[in-house]
Amino acid sequence: MVIRMAALNLSATGVTKSRKAIPKDVRAEYKRLYGVSHEAILVVPAGTPRAQAKALHGQWLAEVETNIERIRAVAKGEGQPLTRQNAVALAGRWYAYFVARQESDLKTPRYWADLQDHFIWDILSPHAPAEHHVAHGTHAQDDTWPWLDLPEVLEATAPTIREWALTASFLSSEGLKLTAEAELLFVAAVRSNFTVACARLEGMAAGNYSRDKFPETFPVYVRPGASTGMSIWDLFGAYVAARKPAAGTISRWRAVFKHLQAAYPSSASALTEENALAWKDTLVTPKRRAVTVDAVWLPAAKTVFAWGVSQKHVRTNPFASVKVDVPKAIVLREDGKAFKPEEAQIILRASSAITNTKDAFPRAKRWAMWLCAYSGARSGEITQLRGVDVTKRGGFYVMKLTPEAGSIKTSNARTVPLHEHLIAQGFIEFVRAHGDGPLFYNARAAKDTEADPLNPDQSPSIKTRGRLGYWVRELGITDPEVGPTHGWRHLFQQIADRVGIAEKISDRITGHAPASTGRKYGPATVEDMAEALKKFPRYLV
Repeated sequence: MVIRMAALNLSATGVTKSRKAIPKDVRAEYKRLYGVSHEAILVVPAGTPRAQAKALHGQWLAEVETNIERIRAVAKGEGQPLTRQNAVALAGRWYAYFVARQESDLKTPRYWADLQDHFIWDILSPHAPAEHHVAHGTHAQDDTWPWLDLPEVLEATAPTIREWALTASFLSSEGLKLTAEAELLFVAAVRSNFTVACARLEGMAAGNYSRDKFPETFPVYVRPGASTGMSIWDLFGAYVAARKPAAGTISRWRAVFKHLQAAYPSSASALTEENALAWKDTLVTPKRRAVTVDAVWLPAAKTVFAWGVSQKHVRTNPFASVKVDVPKAIVLREDGKAFKPEEAQIILRASSAITNTKDAFPRAKRWAMWLCAYSGARSGEITQLRGVDVTKRGGFYVMKLTPEAGSIKTSNARTVPLHEHLIAQGFIEFVRAHGDGPLFYNARAAKDTEADPLNPDQSPSIKTRGRLGYWVRELGITDPEVGPTHGWRHLFQQIADRVGIAEKISDRITGHAPASTGRKYGPATVEDMAEALKKFPRYLV
């Protein structure tokens, strides 16, 4: 049977109306559920802007048609049952849906306040049995109204609840078809939370957008036949499979989620903000500083749970507003995180003393620190360098630092000119002698045989980077305030500033993100960088 599309008509009095015929096969059940049998009627008050009236009409029409299709689905036995707890949990999802849907048209605080009063005193209160009669305005809906759950009261008030709360549209958005009994359980749960939703909208209309903690009071909804939800560790695994973070990130975050899973072995969806705060308070220990918790542990949890919310694996991100107090660091070094001149000389002298470069690690000790010193590159970017990445461009040589060779923090390749002192020391001859493959680790060690994506082995270049750090410490550079290989990045920027290399160009050489939007325009060319590096003085060792 084809039903004509309901039109939106403007009457002579300015009132806009629309009528939608109810098909014969659903009329009886439609009347039981929604109080009308032959046709549903929309009345939009006079003075309502045409655009708003059309929006209301579209919403109303979709609601009526969804109601019709749901009645037919239940009649065919396609509906799903609900436990009472699951009905309450589903009402929690409805709460978020209803508030979000009304947020784009908040109306006024007075509107939402009046709607709450109207719902309590004009829709619910008149159905109170004589022995439970209450005077208008004596108190709001609460546990002292036990008659609300009487079957006859719920049957009488359900049509209005369904209409006002848009329950049919919500169930459709969730892809749910409920049995008649389950649907009535759900409507009862929505009724208990309708005024709370209106109160939230009243506050938002008045400008109060503080975090809403009410959704956290609902149990976790479990679809019929589904499990209680993925565990915290499984959520981490799903994130890794989807986003494919660097192996180093996985390795650092692995400990975070092992710890969190052990603390809360139930589902990820069951984790609350209170749980997250309690967990955070256990993290700072004599062996784990607050700065580590702030830089690694909390960002890992926040990132993965935020992704979980976006994918509907979890309902909320309990770590969204969790913070840790980090004491202000006491800095004793005058040079900050940069190597002191004498420290740089110790490292570079030791590097220059390496003569046997037949094996991979001696080659790294000979050249990697010099390359870092003259480029400010991250040591891991240098240890993954291949012979094929070193080429000549015009009158100068360059090295390409690319994700093709391994991990690059920004995931963006960049080409960096080689300082003339590297050429003078014979770096190009060294590269030619070792071919196109990896310069600082053995190619056969680079085979990926990983079976567990959540427990990745370190790449050969990362292992070399770590060994270089230990080697530098063995040379006597033991101050914990300077990184054994990262100190070159700070020293490079320090010297570049001193000799007048523009910060925009030095940032491009080192791979730092532009400090402002303006610096993103017209990035420095390789030729610009090569010219600027002529100002960078030789290290005298």
